[in-house]
Amino acid sequence: MKIIKKTDSKKKFVKKIYPIVDEVVKKLGECGFRKVVFLFTENPKKAFLDVFNPKRMPHGRQYGKMELWISESVSSFSIQEGKDVKIMINIKDPFIRDLEYARGLIAHEYMHAILKYRGIEPRISKVGGEQWPFIIKTLERIGENYEDVLTDLIKLVTFLILCMKDLIVDTVLIENGFEKEIMKQRKLNSVAGRKRLKVDKKNLVDIMTLYIGFQNMWIPFRLKYKGFGVRIPFKIPEQVERECNKVIKELEDVRPGARNHSKEIREVVLAGLEAYRKLYKKLKK
Repeated sequence: MKIIKKTDSKKKFVKKIYPIVDEVVKKLGECGFRKVVFLFTENPKKAFLDVFNPKRMPHGRQYGKMELWISESVSSFSIQEGKDVKIMINIKDPFIRDLEYARGLIAHEYMHAILKYRGIEPRISKVGGEQWPFIIKTLERIGENYEDVLTDLIKLVTFLILCMKDLIVDTVLIENGFEKEIMKQRKLNSVAGRKRLKVDKKNLVDIMTLYIGFQNMWIPFRLKYKGFGVRIPFKIPEQVERECNKVIKELEDVRPGARNHSKEIREVVLAGLEAYRKLYKKLKK
């Protein structure tokens, strides 16, 4: 397997990270790839928008909105075409100079590529893409603001699929000896500062993804250490927390070793859509 490391930056510290790539690949294995390119980039948003072509995506009418929504929060990511892999590492990440953090980040993105090659991530995406009947049913049960709600539901299902992929990746990495690195990465990426978040219909999906995302990243540690928990540095209304915790409970059932994640994925998506429906109906405009 050919490993290529390159950067679009002139910052000297970047090349100090290059040896970590070799360490990670050696520890996790090559997995049948022909070529893996690690691009250490100063502009992950541009890299994301350049790589993903709307014509390759289903439901093109909504893709423009989704593309921009994802690109606003994208940091590091990986893509795979056959046996060739491209891994983008964001060197504007505020913690990238911490080598333990960098090792965890590189391992996380490389493991995404491995799981794609093994067919686990594509299966999750495939089942996730089959959830349109549930999305339409949720729309019908809400019965108003069709376009805005549809966009929210697409965002929510996309986010839940990404959550499941990250959950499986981190669980596998912890089992392969990257526990300290993933712990460092997750702690540094935790939401900082004490905030009380106000929720309305316009920001409902963003609040749900913030809360579920924060809780989701600690699930692999809770699975290993009974009672493991990290204090949430922000507060949301109790009814939002109560409904979102039902989604967290379903996420805890997603396991790396399962041959077919169809049931688990559907349960997570259903729980997420039902939580959104209940909260949307209760919230003021």
